[in-house]
Amino acid sequence: MENPVFINLQDMVISAKARAATGLYDGTKETFDYLIACRSFFIPAGAKVIFTRDQGHHSCGWWKNPDYERCFHLSLSFDEGYLARRAEVLAKAFFGDDTRLLWIESPQTPQGKAMEVWHYRLFCDYAWKGIKPTGEVYSRRMPKGWMSFSEKHGRRKGSRS
Repeated sequence: MENPVFINLQDMVISAKARAATGLYDGTKETFDYLIACRSFFIPAGAKVIFTRDQGHHSCGWWKNPDYERCFHLSLSFDEGYLARRAEVLAKAFFGDDTRLLWIESPQTPQGKAMEVWHYRLFCDYAWKGIKPTGEVYSRRMPKGWMSFSEKHGRRKGSRS
């Protein structure tokens, strides 16, 4: 399946959300085709985008807290390396007011580091509504490389946004 290419941000977000709604990604090879189907390219930003609904973070044992069972997961990389301002614009386009609830993971795997892939996660309740879970990531003991949206994209000196 060929991944769609977009020049309009709103069109890409609408399409990506519709494709994400068709399944769930749990990291297994059985859900790999879904992951591939959720890729897009956004030409104006030079961005490779993957937007999925992930499930299984708690049940597989990754997190102790059941609030971490599911999330919307936006993975971003750019032709020119990681560009924080472009990533911020894309994250806000996908998550709107829920950006305040996002947690961001820096590249961790060798392939992710080589491509500078950053991950934006909105943890959700059973109805797929964004939540702010308690404990784990939302404590000072969060995993190495994780930060809140405001820590990564807080107001910059001289910035009006």
